[in-house]
Amino acid sequence: MLHTELNPRGIAGVLLATIATLALTSAPVEAQSKDAKRGGKQSTKITKLAKWPALKKAASDRARATAKQFKKPQEKLQVEANHKLVAIGAGVAPVIIPLVSDRADNTNEQLFAVLDAVVDKSHASLLAREAKRPSVEWRRYLLRKLAGFHDADMAAVFKPALKDKDPDIAIYAGLGLLSLGKHDGLDIVLLAAKQRWAEFAEITSKVLPAGRSSASALPIFEKIASARPTDQMAGLRLLRYLMVKDQGMMLRTYLKSSAFAVKKEAINTARVINGEKPLDKLSSFQAIEQAQKWLLKI
Repeated sequence: MLHTELNPRGIAGVLLATIATLALTSAPVEAQSKDAKRGGKQSTKITKLAKWPALKKAASDRARATAKQFKKPQEKLQVEANHKLVAIGAGVAPVIIPLVSDRADNTNEQLFAVLDAVVDKSHASLLAREAKRPSVEWRRYLLRKLAGFHDADMAAVFKPALKDKDPDIAIYAGLGLLSLGKHDGLDIVLLAAKQRWAEFAEITSKVLPAGRSSASALPIFEKIASARPTDQMAGLRLLRYLMVKDQGMMLRTYLKSSAFAVKKEAINTARVINGEKPLDKLSSFQAIEQAQKWLLKI
């Protein structure tokens, strides 16, 4: 039996109204709809590179030798190695990517710090070529990195990654797709928002706002309309970063919920879409007070 405080007819009516509005006003996410512009920075055209900057063999060998300093216990040597590798630029990426390892004695943290400093959106396609490397730690880093680029072409990498045996990789892929307005991995991300929110809240807040639009949010509203409170809670956590203010009417039902977890997340969703920070700690009394406040505003 489903546990819900919702009025299905009321929700259905609101959904139909929203769908009708979408038919008149929605635009492709790739074209940056008005909704998407409200939710984040408008994307600028990035020139994608077809190949990594070339390094001569001697320079490549020196870079590989320098990366070995990360195994030294002296922090000074590790800092020096970082500076030297970063100074080389993006051409160092194909040298150090193969050094990422799943072994316990890895230097992944140091290698990822170098990559974070030298690669950007222009290297997305080059990084994507490395998506089939066997290292789980590498694929986790890669999918997390690509999800933050908001590159529509990366959907081709995200979709197969949804089936990865490593659950973290699948979650990053789902987040990447949601940020592009695609819902292929919605169930995966909803489960993560429900069971592992403490781990994925931060990256969710960074990745999803680029996909904020009515069209991105509507399937989540539909998914949780008659769901259990815990599932509604998870959906609302995603809606913080995907819904737009014009959909505020659809949030009212959850602000009125008798389930504390649902009411709390509805409050946080209202806060975020209105430019306020979510509240991690909220008492039952505060929740009632906050819910009333937002019911008067949206």
